[in-house]
Amino acid sequence: MRELSAAITDAWERRNQLGVTTTGPDREAVEGALAGLDNGSLRVAEKLDGEWKVHEWLKKAVLLSFRLNDMKLIDGAIKIGASIGWQRTRHHH
Repeated sequence: MRELSAAITDAWERRNQLGVTTTGPDREAVEGALAGLDNGSLRVAEKLDGEWKVHEWLKKAVLLSFRLNDMKLIDGAIKIGASIGWQRTRHHH
């Protein structure tokens, strides 16, 4: 987990250089972090010894995912007034 945390922190420092065409270690680190969040093996915050610990690097991974992934209209979205449902898509390389 330490390597993944370091990779996310490094990518965060270069976030302005990342985008939907980014491939390689940066994308792999973000996707790895998201996979851990999705399967429950990683948590953005957890209670340790009675205190809440926030894993800032995981928050950064979620934010980086918005830079790395396009938005698309949600399948079956209902338009209500001027609002339409959108979601980020993940590229699978």
